[in-house]
Amino acid sequence: MSEQPPTGQPYQPQPGYQPPQYQQPGAYPPPPQNRFNGLGLASFIIGGLSLLFAFVPFANYASGFFAFIGIILGIIGLVLKGRAKLLAIIGTAVSVIALILSIVLAVVYTAGFVNAVDEAVTVDPPSITVPESTAGGSDSGSSGGSEQSTIGTREDPAPYGSTVTISTFEGPVWDVSVGAPVLNALDQVKAGNQFNPDPAPGNQYAIIPATVTYRGDSSGRPFELQFSYVSPSGQSYDPTFVAMDGQLTDVDELLSGASGSGNVVFEIPSEGAEQGTWSVSYVLSDEKVYFGGQ
Repeated sequence: MSEQPPTGQPYQPQPGYQPPQYQQPGAYPPPPQNRFNGLGLASFIIGGLSLLFAFVPFANYASGFFAFIGIILGIIGLVLKGRAKLLAIIGTAVSVIALILSIVLAVVYTAGFVNAVDEAVTVDPPSITVPESTAGGSDSGSSGGSEQSTIGTREDPAPYGSTVTISTFEGPVWDVSVGAPVLNALDQVKAGNQFNPDPAPGNQYAIIPATVTYRGDSSGRPFELQFSYVSPSGQSYDPTFVAMDGQLTDVDELLSGASGSGNVVFEIPSEGAEQGTWSVSYVLSDEKVYFGGQ
């Protein structure tokens, strides 16, 4: 405890004693000025880039995501204390606009692309040229030895040997001729390769010979054509894979006017095999032409 002066005597401060200094009202230091807002700048940059890419097809999917990030950064920049708000406000607004445009234009561009693809792959119904000798009586008034026919449906299949012209939006692309099938073709399949598996119980191998001619402007490959077998009950069967020479899949690229021939091998149900039909279609089309008859 400090010594107290005797009662009645004046207080004498100790040597070197300094009385405390008190600040006067209004003498406090000024508050700090608003500092640079880095998050606001980031929001402005991201929002601006997102706005530019919103007009680019398919890039607007990514721009919408980045615009959302710009919004988040801008909001965080707005709530930070002691930071400049202008860039954060502008960045948030630009990012919101970019997000809206990205969503709207993505929908518009996608719808346009889908419509364009639908129009591009839409094919005309195949036309069928029936040789006079198989036209069922041969109309003597027909010219050129052939006539245009509306046959080729499953109910009225085209006769074997008919030439089917398959067209797309570009015009005629393929001429296809299918010969009479070889049913019970197990011996031919085994002769092609002894390791080819036996058909499943109740099934049998069948082979149809096909000749294809490319009619397009550039070149094509036979795999653009889809062959199938349709049983009497309406079940469709695709070609099966076996190892043997002479298959249509062995035919390489064909230039305009060039032809190729080969077999198409199927594993089909034995029951009603003779009453089944065979079809061919362009790989991007649902339109099929059927072959059948005795």
